[in-house]
Amino acid sequence: MTIRKQTVRAAGAVMLGTLLASGPVHAIKIDVAEDVMTSSFFQGANAVRGYAGDNRPVFRVSTGNPFGTLGAETIYLAFDYDFSSFTGPVNAILTVQSTSGGFGADASADTPFTVSAHGVAANPLTAISDDTNPAGSVSWLNFYNQSILPADVAARSVVTGPGAVTFDVSALVGGWLSGGNAVQVIALTGLNDTSGNEFLHGFLNNTEAPGSVFLTVSAVPEPETHAMLLAGLGLLSLARRRQRAAGETR
Repeated sequence: MTIRKQTVRAAGAVMLGTLLASGPVHAIKIDVAEDVMTSSFFQGANAVRGYAGDNRPVFRVSTGNPFGTLGAETIYLAFDYDFSSFTGPVNAILTVQSTSGGFGADASADTPFTVSAHGVAANPLTAISDDTNPAGSVSWLNFYNQSILPADVAARSVVTGPGAVTFDVSALVGGWLSGGNAVQVIALTGLNDTSGNEFLHGFLNNTEAPGSVFLTVSAVPEPETHAMLLAGLGLLSLARRRQRAAGETR
């Protein structure tokens, strides 16, 4: 019996050792490289705001056509990261910090606001024409109407007040990895809000509040890795149960 238990424990240890030798689950935190916003309330050629030196600590996301305007307030988050180390599916979570937008039209527990994270068909930092980029090809409004892609259902979160808000952007980031979408930019919009309320809800500008916006990306373990882990844990658990049972019978 002693040899049998030793064999079981050894087999479990080998399986876990093999799993650990293959390396830990690849998890990284990626800070946003640039975040800006566009708004129907911005006048003149300065259509994209929030760059360093703009003194804009808070951005806003709004529902569509808020308070009689065209378009909506939108935040664009650009990431500059080499994802080539990921060779398979990933789990990706976007974290932002909700705060007051300063115009009395914020989300609350009584008036929740659904914000969604979208991929985009072009880079707004280079495509939108304004005073920082006069060579851009489209207006902010045309970009909003034409270049924001549908959001995955999982990439929608309900905001009820200040604090951290997370979005599951696994499908969106998966498109970056697969080459399905080469534009590493996320748009935060109120396009999927169906509350009937009008919001101008605030989120911190990472340029002014570093660390407030980031992605957490981790590799999804292969099925055989899960199986090996479960088998190894199972064998070790069996060995422990037999050891306890043997001790009780002595």
